[in-house]
Order: sequence, then structure tokens, then C-alpha cells
Amino acid sequence: MVTDSPEFEAGVILEEVLGKSWRIDDLKGNLKISEDSLRRADEMLSRRLSGEPLQYIVGEWDFCGLKLKVGPGALIPRQDTETLADTALDLIRDIKSPRVIDLCSGTGCVAIAIKTARADAEVYALEKYEAAYEILKDNIKRYPGVNAVSADVSDDAAAAKFHGMDLITANPPYLTSDDMKNLQKEVTYEPKEALYGGDDGLRFYREIPEVWHDVLKDGGHIAFEIGLGQEYEVGKILGDKGYKDIKYINDLTGRARVVTARK
Repeated sequence: MVTDSPEFEAGVILEEVLGKSWRIDDLKGNLKISEDSLRRADEMLSRRLSGEPLQYIVGEWDFCGLKLKVGPGALIPRQDTETLADTALDLIRDIKSPRVIDLCSGTGCVAIAIKTARADAEVYALEKYEAAYEILKDNIKRYPGVNAVSADVSDDAAAAKFHGMDLITANPPYLTSDDMKNLQKEVTYEPKEALYGGDDGLRFYREIPEVWHDVLKDGGHIAFEIGLGQEYEVGKILGDKGYKDIKYINDLTGRARVVTARK
């Protein structure tokens, strides 16, 4: 298996085994590791060499300065998705006690980041799949305040239970059929239902703006994370469904990562 950051990954494993940070000088004869720790490190390295994601091996990962539980059954929080959380906070900056619902919430990373930054916000996190929902609930225990909801994002009845939202966020499945055939080894460990967005990757961008339209206040916003090159297709879908002020927000690499629109 090849990784772009072997030193970083080795460091993460060492910190997990040692229970503390370390310096490269520690490896020059001054570092004492117990037999149990060595066995644990060997096991973790074997799992990583088999292709299992480092995040699943460690069991938690940083997102927007939060340390969140991760595991099989939920999409791994990625730095790219911090763009969605940052955009959401920009959209509700001038709203007192905003009401927000995060769809396809997974680990709850976006919802929890919003609530952590805005204690006055009323935030809901909706997740369909049981394994991800259990991880979501564990993360809410770590960072209380978000309301977990077990429901299908495509269900009209689920949407009908909500109203008066200032913001809807979603990082829906957006990989195409072709994408699913060419996944990196690590990504194959993540749940397909969190990755596959239909033949063209756009299924949920069509469904969510329609199913959840009436949940938004007039003037409320919707913010989507998108896949590479999907921005204009998603923007057109939103425009065709009557949304206004469509904008494209770049991530730190300069690639369009989030699409927003106003009801």
C-alpha cells in the first residue's frame, strides 16, 4: 500500500500507542516502549498496510478543532468538508438563534461544528443508517447540544416534521457509477450508501431541494458540499427548482467545494 504521508501516519500511530506526542529525537534510542505497546503498534500497522483507513484504526479524527469518533458505517470527516461548516457559519452569522438542520449527517461533524461555534443555534442532525446514527449519538455525547434524528433524507414525511429553518446543510453521497468502480483502496472501507449518488452522482441534489423546500423559511439558505466539477450542474438544479442567489465557494485548494442558494 502507498500513502502520500507516511511520516504523518506513523506519527499518528505512535501517538496513539504512547498516549502522548513525540519528537523525532525520541526515536534515537531514548524512547522506551513496552511489549504490549509494540504489539499494538504492529497490529495497527498491519491494518493500515492492508488498506484500512487510518481514521478507522485510530477510532477518532479531528474536524474543525473537534475530536470526533469515527468508525465503519460512517463517512470519515475530511478537511474539505470544513468548507461546508465554515460556509454555514457565514450564512447564519447575522441571525439571532438560527435554526439549522444538517442532512446526511454521518458522524455529525458539520452539525456539531456549527453548534460548537454558535451556542445559540438550534441544530438538528439527520441520519438514516443505524451504524452512522450510533456514531452520531456518541459524538453528540462528547459535544452536547445537537438534536439527533433518525430518518431518511428522501422521505417527505420526515421533512414534514420540520419548519422554519434558516439553513439546511448537506454533504450527500455524490460519487457516480464510474467513480464507484475506481475507488482508492481506503475508500472501499467506507459505506457505499454514504458515497454513491446515483449513475450521475446527482440524485440527492435533485431530491433534497424539492423534499425539503418547505422546511426553509423564506430567505433561508441551503448549502451543499459537492464533488469535483459538479458545481454548475448542482447550481442549475437549484435554479430550476426556484432557488435564488446561487453561489460557489472554493476550498483551500481553490476548487469549488460548496454550492449555496436562497429560497
